Amino acid sequence: MNQGPALITRWKALHHLHGRIENVMARRLHDDLGLSLREFQALTVLQEGTATAHGWLYLQDLAAEVGLSQSATSRLVARLESRALITTSTAAHDRRSVDVHLTPLAREALHRGASLVHEAVRHAVEILTAEGADRDLLRYLRSDGGGR
Repeated sequence: MNQGPALITRWKALHHLHGRIENVMARRLHDDLGLSLREFQALTVLQEGTATAHGWLYLQDLAAEVGLSQSATSRLVARLESRALITTSTAAHDRRSVDVHLTPLAREALHRGASLVHEAVRHAVEILTAEGADRDLLRYLRSDGGGR
């Protein structure tokens, strides 16, 4: 049995849901915290400590996590630093690398942002449910990632 058309339909539905949820999240983060979605994602990655095997986060690791090029990620890091959300310094282990640390302002933004993101996803799922979006995908979103 060829499931190609059904899988493509499901993928398109997932893509649509993702776009709608991301738009709501971006709007809430911007309105309430003055952060872009990418800025919030970068702070989240830094907070979670996504790191290499050596325990350091390299620019290319951050770029991969937030889905940006290295040059765009460099500009993002510069914006976060100029807004006093992070501090940077030359890494002691490798003079070519940069250590990045979250400031208390960033930690507060992450704390407030977590509830905003949760509420934005919940609200988007409610709207999509009312519009009759794909029930299986919506059930997955409501179940905390498939019952983890």
